[in-house]
Amino acid sequence: MRWNSARRASVLWALYTVSACAESASDRMQEEQPANADDDGPRDASPRLDASTITPRADATVRPPDASPVQSDAGDVAVDTLDAGDAVDASMLDAAVPAPEKVLGVTADFLNKTLTVFDVAKLKPGAKRADVQVASVDLSKFTPGPMSFGISPDGKLAIVSISRGFLGSFIDVPAGDGTLVFVDLQTYQVTGELFTGKSPMGVAFSPDSKRAFVGHFSENYFAVVDVEERTFTKVNTGAAYNEEFAIDDTGSVGALTYGAAGNVKTFGVDDPAGTLGQTNGISGDAAGVAFFPGTKIAYLVQAPTTLTFNVGGHNLVDVSDPKMPVSSDEVRSNNHPTVYPITAVAARKSVAFPSTASGKLSVVEMKLDGKVAKESARVEVGAAASLAYGVTATPDGRVLVVSSGEHYLGVANLETGEAYTVPWEVAKSGPTEVKIIPR
Repeated sequence: MRWNSARRASVLWALYTVSACAESASDRMQEEQPANADDDGPRDASPRLDASTITPRADATVRPPDASPVQSDAGDVAVDTLDAGDAVDASMLDAAVPAPEKVLGVTADFLNKTLTVFDVAKLKPGAKRADVQVASVDLSKFTPGPMSFGISPDGKLAIVSISRGFLGSFIDVPAGDGTLVFVDLQTYQVTGELFTGKSPMGVAFSPDSKRAFVGHFSENYFAVVDVEERTFTKVNTGAAYNEEFAIDDTGSVGALTYGAAGNVKTFGVDDPAGTLGQTNGISGDAAGVAFFPGTKIAYLVQAPTTLTFNVGGHNLVDVSDPKMPVSSDEVRSNNHPTVYPITAVAARKSVAFPSTASGKLSVVEMKLDGKVAKESARVEVGAAASLAYGVTATPDGRVLVVSSGEHYLGVANLETGEAYTVPWEVAKSGPTEVKIIPR
């Protein structure tokens, strides 16, 4: 906990008063205590303190709270480091308690070839990227550019997918097979590179931060990366278009959207190859997937795809037994808005996804209602002509979404229905991904 100057002054004055009162009480009790038990002289059973007798300690360096706050370059004070009689000086201030950590986010700026690290608290109406940026990571040597990434649960590492993904089918993206790039989130430096296959996409970590799961749009497998050794193994899925991962909040089971059909692969995190399962008979184009917080039930987005006449909607997938996932709640609707990514919103025990229709981008929240998922909130964010690829949730339950075509980061408050956009001030396609750094 950090304290401002006025509150610090109040605390110091309270300590000063306690110290002075304690000394005065002790002195008066000694004065009024009879010399021995046989002394029948008068005594006050309830000695009271006279304010006129309260004097500050000679070594105290505090002042009472008044209109002028205590000034100190050191800043803050930890109350539990002080005893009622201790002197307080500037060298003690801020020495015991560090500043509260900022909540930081990261965007992949795609064809602009940077990652942007930003301060979530500074995302406000009227702000721009320059106002919120903490650091920028230069990825100019990597082609095509950072499309997606995952962040380790310990908050120390980002594994970045340098990739065309499926975006090369819709916009002009430089050719290239892509690769994985390791970025230290404490120094904001590139620390390594690993080629695991063509067009890497979604990245998710094991709860111990030691392994990462990477989908590949142009391969028939997903990669399991040993983070420390910078090596990988393949888990065959039998189809290409291995795109997005989700792992439940216990870190025990996962799901991967794959193939041109609407099905998903499911697996146990500790043994993905040995526990691999899949849904069957789901129609559509499986896109994003996320687990409802506190459950092993995943919400699966089915993206509308005009080229294959797939109709948009959703499914629920129970991954209690990853070898035998159970799908339910199949919902499809004609003229479904363009959807793709999805995120869990832990603070609200829900999931949320960006939805684009009629030139507008909205964030839609879904909650479990028995055995079905129902819409619980819808917030319009801003103008958008194409799908939003990146979405995440803040610790306080807001949803952040990025629009690569309109070059902004949108903030949606699901509780109040308010939303605004922060221009990301980039010239090329991006940002395409956004995530919060765990603390």
